Amino acid sequence: MKKVGIAAQLYLTAVLLLTGCQNSFFNQAKSQELAQPPEPNIAWKGKSATTVPTSSCWQYENEGHCIDKAAPPEIIGEIKPKPLQVNPGAVLSVTFTAPPEENSLRVTQWIGTKQIEQLLENGNQWKAPDQPGWYLFDVRGQWSQGDAGHAFVIEVRDTLRMSPL
Repeated sequence: MKKVGIAAQLYLTAVLLLTGCQNSFFNQAKSQELAQPPEPNIAWKGKSATTVPTSSCWQYENEGHCIDKAAPPEIIGEIKPKPLQVNPGAVLSVTFTAPPEENSLRVTQWIGTKQIEQLLENGNQWKAPDQPGWYLFDVRGQWSQGDAGHAFVIEVRDTLRMSPL
């Protein structure tokens, strides 16, 4: 009879410990959730691009919200954010306060309705076009809570033309 009592005590102790660990893990995971998708920082030489949110689906506290917006060219046409001015062939980088899942980051250049995915170097860098002009991009990522995109514009300026006369 004494063995049954000791076994029951050990069982209850194990159950309480495991329950406590599960609650701690659950609360820790909950505290790492973000209320909204992270915003990107598109940077070159200490300057950042102005980004505009595009379509996204995000889950927070057991509620999911999807926002379906127009394509990036239409959004940029309406909002007209200031372009990030860069040199031809500049290496731009994108970072987030909470990094997206591995291999989920996509940077796409829009030319009218045509989309050209950019080759990412080091997981988060790509080269600006060599020709002067305005270029529209969309950056998208995937997180455990969902996915989100942001559009932005860069202006490639010929360094010789930027020099004062």
